[in-house]
Amino acid sequence: MDPADEPAVRSLQSTLDYADPQLIDAALDGPFIGRVAVHEGSTVGYAIALPGQETTLSELVVAAEYRRHGYGRSLVDAVAEASGADRTVVTTPAENERAEHFYRAIGFAVSERLPSFYADGTAALRLVRGE
Repeated sequence: MDPADEPAVRSLQSTLDYADPQLIDAALDGPFIGRVAVHEGSTVGYAIALPGQETTLSELVVAAEYRRHGYGRSLVDAVAEASGADRTVVTTPAENERAEHFYRAIGFAVSERLPSFYADGTAALRLVRGE
């Protein structure tokens, strides 16, 4: 992710229920890792993760019309590889069955349910991939 990607990434981020605009700045300036998916010259998705002993996937978005084409998996793999950690974790709203199914399909397993995780009281699932 570089500054030229910022407008497209911010547009994609606007589709999230629980977005943090500061994450984009942190991906552009560090310490977060940002990767984009591009189709025919257009940014169609992005991932932002915090590297550490485990990679924490903070945001993942793929435009609706480009889902189920491998972009999400590629983005998760790219930030995990860039971080160098053996383990990747992600937290997603517990009611988002589509996200849970996606993460399970690419090797994540639910490690715990987090009640009232989000400010509005919504519960979350923490999913983990790797050691």
